[in-house]
Amino acid sequence: MASSAEKSLPAGPVLAVTTSTQALSTLGALALAAAAPRAAADLHVSAAVIGYQVALVFAAAALSALFAGGIVRRYGSVRTSQLSLWLVGAGCGLSALGELPLLALGAVVIGLGYGITNPAASQLLTRVPSRRMNLIFSIKQTGVPIGGVLSGVIVPPLTLAAGWQTALATCAVAIAVLGVAIGIVRREWDSERLPGAPLVASAFESIALVWQHPILRWLAGASFLYSGVQLCLTGFLVTYLVGDIGLGLVVAGTVLSTTHAAGAFGRLAWGWLADRFRSGGAVLVANGVCSMIGALLVAAIAPHWPLAAVIGASAAFGFCALGWNGVYIAAIARRAPSGTIGLATGGSLFVTYAGVIVTPPAFSALHDQAGLSYGMAFALLAIVTAIGIGCVGLAWRARLRADAAN
Repeated sequence: MASSAEKSLPAGPVLAVTTSTQALSTLGALALAAAAPRAAADLHVSAAVIGYQVALVFAAAALSALFAGGIVRRYGSVRTSQLSLWLVGAGCGLSALGELPLLALGAVVIGLGYGITNPAASQLLTRVPSRRMNLIFSIKQTGVPIGGVLSGVIVPPLTLAAGWQTALATCAVAIAVLGVAIGIVRREWDSERLPGAPLVASAFESIALVWQHPILRWLAGASFLYSGVQLCLTGFLVTYLVGDIGLGLVVAGTVLSTTHAAGAFGRLAWGWLADRFRSGGAVLVANGVCSMIGALLVAAIAPHWPLAAVIGASAAFGFCALGWNGVYIAAIARRAPSGTIGLATGGSLFVTYAGVIVTPPAFSALHDQAGLSYGMAFALLAIVTAIGIGCVGLAWRARLRADAAN
């Protein structure tokens, strides 16, 4: 809800700006991964080396998320969204130069932009007068799978036609152009910015805010675990289906695309349910329970399964494991103290991105070092999710105590 000092904003234009910003930011973050085989061949490195780019992106995103609240306060949500797009575009441009050190630098620049996208969007979305806050945030979060789809639709054909560097440069231009285009609403939407707001101090303020408020602290803890499960699903599903189940690469890629699509629908469905029952916490618990079932279904996939069953199990897992984000970010915005939505979102996302950085390497180590099959590793994700459900429960208990005290 917008505070009395903030002017309410129209839902349609705000969703258009925030969702498109999220989609193209995600496109920039995933563009190199979509061209990884060709880029790796040209650079004479393993495709796995290109994969480290994603880790660099999210490490930088975790860092910039801490400063996002201060940036939003000082420059406004629209200007912060523009800065996000321009940084992501610049990172793609650096990567397009085709030198390995510049790929690493480009990944860091992309991450710095990606980390400030959500705090700026949250500040805008809470100024939309609506009783369907969870659905609105979930619609905006569909920008993530949309960006994933765009990376798969745009980058490979451009790579085949003109090379991976041209593909990345094209993405950079498109992202930068959107950054210019959304500036048309900046004067009106950024009218409440505070030009003298601190930047460096905001990073410590963001972390302190999340840590000092038990509801935010436990929700952030749940996001650490949920986000790790999400990235393990999208990052290892194709490898699992090809290496252990025996599917062809193209077929496995199709299963992954279906999983992403199910996640997009899941974001809308879970957001609608949270509004319908007026409890984001209950929906996050239900989402976690369903994710546990999905993890076990994917772990049970066997070579003799028909393709329809493989797609169904993967899509069911994706519907849940990729569908929680909008409800979570809405819960953070709803429970943040007045005037601290950007700070609370940035501080909590620092923890969320940390889960993205930590969990997939641990998943990989279970397979490569401990000798577990990918199926068994997917089964263990059910335990990780169960711990996340426990964190949501603790946040729920903290909320009941806070409400009783008031």
